[in-house]
Amino acid sequence: MTRIKRLRQSPSLAISVVALLISAPAQAAPQQAKSAAGDIVVMGTTRARIDRTVKRMTGSNGTQIPRWNSSICIVVRGVMPDRAHAIADTLELNARAVGVVVEGGSCSPNVEIIISGQADALASQFLRHQPNMFRDIARYGRPRSRDRAELLGPQPVRWTVGTVRELRLGVPSRLSQPTRENKDRLLVIVDLPRCGDTTWKQLSAYLTMVVLANPEHTNDGTSGTIMALFDDGMAIEKPNGLTDLDHFLLKALYVTEEQVPAGSQRIAMTDFILRQRDKPTLR
Repeated sequence: MTRIKRLRQSPSLAISVVALLISAPAQAAPQQAKSAAGDIVVMGTTRARIDRTVKRMTGSNGTQIPRWNSSICIVVRGVMPDRAHAIADTLELNARAVGVVVEGGSCSPNVEIIISGQADALASQFLRHQPNMFRDIARYGRPRSRDRAELLGPQPVRWTVGTVRELRLGVPSRLSQPTRENKDRLLVIVDLPRCGDTTWKQLSAYLTMVVLANPEHTNDGTSGTIMALFDDGMAIEKPNGLTDLDHFLLKALYVTEEQVPAGSQRIAMTDFILRQRDKPTLR
């Protein structure tokens, strides 16, 4: 996960790059839904597997798990306006469902999703425009080469996120920390040709997890979640939307205590998911 440093200077994360590379909405499009799979996949798995999924969906390198603790403003670029609005509406609906405040009107975007047929060039341009956007290895312990590779990798969807560590007073317990990690900015680049026969509904669900959770870029083998959508080993019949595990994981991320070490919050998230799973009715 990378940190964007200079983007507060502009109301748009990558508008200068978009102007260079996107002059019209992308022409290709995901297919209409053909899968027989339902929107909700009943989840039945072991605690160990849920533990692994929680870790991969919350990032594994930070001392705390980032999440949106302030409002978000979403903009979708590169597709026709009706499609852009439909994707944004889906993300906003899912955000409100877990308590994330969504701004309306002419707000300044802090979540920018760019759908392009030129994703590789777009990512390269963005890196040239933002040379100091990545985490400092001396402070954060992650090499810039890995951060660059995540954005330049030829994946159907790639993203980079900025976080801000907030100092908070009134620590509620001895287990809590005086800080929390806030997601601040997010840029998502969708490589439309690499999405293949993915439907718009599937793509919107995948983007929901990218925006609201904190997933690792590589999720091979993460079964039971929409984040396995582009895995080579994924079954032919893929979920049409968020699965039970996706819903539970997002709820867990936003209801558990955030001012604790990442490991402690992951344990609490797994406990929450197991309780939700074992209830007589879902959600």
